[in-house]
Amino acid sequence: MSCSSESNANSDQINQKTFTVQTVDLHLRSFHEYLEVTGTLKARNQIDLIVEEGGILKSVRIDKGKFAKKGDTLAVLENRVLRAQYDEAIATRNQAELDLKSKKVLFEKRAIPENDYLSSLYGYERAQAAYDLARARYDKLFIIAPISGFVNNRYYDFGAYAMPMTPIYDLVDNVRLKVRSGVAERFLTDINKGTMADIKFDAFPDLRITAPVSFVARSIDPKNRTFQIEIEIQNENGQLAPEMVANIKLLRRSYENKIVIPLDALVESEEGKFVFIDEENIAKKVIVNILAVYEDSVLVEGLEENQRLIVLGQRELTEGDALEVIL
Repeated sequence: MSCSSESNANSDQINQKTFTVQTVDLHLRSFHEYLEVTGTLKARNQIDLIVEEGGILKSVRIDKGKFAKKGDTLAVLENRVLRAQYDEAIATRNQAELDLKSKKVLFEKRAIPENDYLSSLYGYERAQAAYDLARARYDKLFIIAPISGFVNNRYYDFGAYAMPMTPIYDLVDNVRLKVRSGVAERFLTDINKGTMADIKFDAFPDLRITAPVSFVARSIDPKNRTFQIEIEIQNENGQLAPEMVANIKLLRRSYENKIVIPLDALVESEEGKFVFIDEENIAKKVIVNILAVYEDSVLVEGLEENQRLIVLGQRELTEGDALEVIL
C-alpha cells in the first residue's frame, strides 16, 4: 500500500512540472506584405546614331565621355562627291532663279509668251528640288545629337571611312532611368501601375529610392512565365548606369488593425499550425490561420488582442502545462 502511494506522489510531481517560457502581449497593428524581385537598370533612351551617308571622319566635336545637348554636332564626315553635288545644285538653282526673274519681267511686259515663262518657272522648281535633295544628303555628313544625353562610345577613329547604315556613336539619355524586372505570373493581380517600390543597388549599399511602378505588361512571357514591370527613377547626379542590378521590394498588400506574430512562435503538427498562449500560467493551444508572411512576421487569424503569446519555450509544451513566465 505504501508503494502505491509513493508511485502516485511521483506521478503528481511529474504532472505538476512547470515550464519556463517568455511571452509577448498581442496588439492590433498594421502589416505590409512585400514581393522581392531583381531588376536591371535601362536608360530612358539609348540609341546608336547611324551613318546615313558614307564619308571619312574628319572632325569630332563632342567625344565619348562628354554630355551633348539635343541638336549639337557630334562629328563631321567628309564626302567630296556629295559636296560637289551640293555645290552644283546651288549653282543650278541660282541660275534657274535668275532666269525665272528675267522671264517674269518679260512676261509681265508681254514680251514673251506664257509658255516661255511657265517653262522657266518649272525649271526653277526642278532646280530647287534638286538643291533640296543635295542639301539633305550633304547635311547627313554632320552627325547631330537627336536627344540630350551622355556620349557613351564612338565606333570610328579619325580618318576612317564610316560606312552607310553602320553606327558611329552610342548616345545614352541617363538623366532618367527605368528599372525593368520580370515578376512571376501568379502575382499579376497584385502589382499595378502606381504600386510603390523600394529600390536598392549592390553597387551603392547606402542608396535607396522609392518610386511607383510606371508600367505593367498585360502579357506573360511563355519562356519564364513572368510579366514585365518598369519603374522610372531620377539619376540626378549620374552615379547610376544602365545594366546595373537593382533589388526591388514591391508592396503587395497592406493590412490594418491585425494580429501579427513572430514566425518563430508557430508550431507545426499534423493538425496544422498552432501557437501557445499563456492563460493564467497555463499553456493553451490555439490553431491559427496564416494570411500572409513577410520575413520574420506572420499575419494570422484565430488570436485576439491582449492575449499573451508564448514566443520562447513553446516547442516543449503540451496543452495544460503549468508555466513560469520570465521577462
